[in-house]
Amino acid sequence: MSIKSSNATISIDRLHRLSSQLRAQSPQWADRLDQVRTEQELGELVCDLFNLSHAVAPEKQTPARPKTLPARITSFISENLHRGITLKVLANFLGYSEKYCSDLFNRIMGEPFSRYIQRERVERANALLTNNGQTLAEIAAALGFSDQFAFSHFFKRATGQSPMEIRLMHARQHQG
Repeated sequence: MSIKSSNATISIDRLHRLSSQLRAQSPQWADRLDQVRTEQELGELVCDLFNLSHAVAPEKQTPARPKTLPARITSFISENLHRGITLKVLANFLGYSEKYCSDLFNRIMGEPFSRYIQRERVERANALLTNNGQTLAEIAAALGFSDQFAFSHFFKRATGQSPMEIRLMHARQHQG
């Protein structure tokens, strides 16, 4: 099997040899290269590698994958918040070192990673606390906390109110 374009053909065997060589230097990039099946995927990988995703527009965009780096980061965090996402996980996803990823995140997102994650968790927690009947344990799991006590402690520290206080206040507002 090979990946074909109008200008060149890349054999899957050649991609596997490249990924084996790359694995010694950067395992996460090698894993991503192993997953390439189309020319578009290879182009996206190369763009990601050189952080050119904003500069090269593919001929046919797939709606499932945001094209700008900030949009990709936002989407990745949103989809993985329940896993207790860390800077290390994001750095591996992007293929960068943690230090570079931290600096890049702060530069393009306008705030440190930890503050962004805290804000996202508080916003999602508020929505979950006021819009459905999930238990605190279910909400904690949805936000990547180990248990409801860790979630409650985080929420109280971040907002000054406990999750139950938010629920009671919301219930009072909608009773009368």
